Amino acid sequence: MALDKLTSGQDRLCEWLSEDSDHIIEQCDDILSLKEYKEIEKQTCPLKKMQVLLKIIIQKGEDTCQIFMDILKKNQEQYKQLQPFFNSHLQHTVWSPTVAADNTSVVTAREITGVKAKSLNITTEVIGPGSNSSGIFGGQAAQANYSASGNSLICADKISYTTIDGDINLSATVKSSQHSAEGNRSLPSSQDPAVKTIREHKDGLIDCLMGDCVFILNRVHARGIITSRQYQNLKDLQRSEETVVNLIDQVMSKGQQSCACLLNVLRESEVLETYPRLRDILKEPW
Repeated sequence: MALDKLTSGQDRLCEWLSEDSDHIIEQCDDILSLKEYKEIEKQTCPLKKMQVLLKIIIQKGEDTCQIFMDILKKNQEQYKQLQPFFNSHLQHTVWSPTVAADNTSVVTAREITGVKAKSLNITTEVIGPGSNSSGIFGGQAAQANYSASGNSLICADKISYTTIDGDINLSATVKSSQHSAEGNRSLPSSQDPAVKTIREHKDGLIDCLMGDCVFILNRVHARGIITSRQYQNLKDLQRSEETVVNLIDQVMSKGQQSCACLLNVLRESEVLETYPRLRDILKEPW
């Protein structure tokens, strides 16, 4: 339904149409009363004009919303960002950009609109291990997905229709920790025997343990291999495979000692009875 589509995309539409608010208002001449037109025009900025326009259109109901949708379709060349609005394949990519970050990363997506201030100061700082590579993306989110690793920083902040009288400071930095060398020595090595064993048998362990993910999760938690917080987060996952994959990844990230403890748990008789297929995996020298 046109009404539902306009309602769900209201915020983005207001943003896109505000790039040339006068044009779209003129296009809506036949569906606006004089009173409604004056209400829109008395707004102080294009974004607020579009917010009032969309509010009026939506309140008029489905028929008016459909007429407005037809107007938008005819004006896709004028407002390039409208094209994904009518394209379901592109819509997910543009409207819901995914962001992946790792380690000590920070993700921000602040929107500052219609603000008047003497100064604006937004600083973000990440301190992480010095040896990790970092990636930084700053600026307004575009039609893409973003990822960062190591001690990286992702910013998708947007400032629009804002008046700042004085200084503006938008800074983002990634600093190395003074104790980076010490921290690096404590990171788990993929060549540690227990870590290496679990990594090499990971697929088989996942297939086996996902048959009863609750049992192994409770067992590992009872042995103190994972924290109560990790246990609860894993327990809340909906899919058994996802639970086991995340459990193994978290244990591996803890290093040799935790991986050795997990292997000991997998050798316990009650565990072997619950997961008979483990015996085939355990035939190999661990």
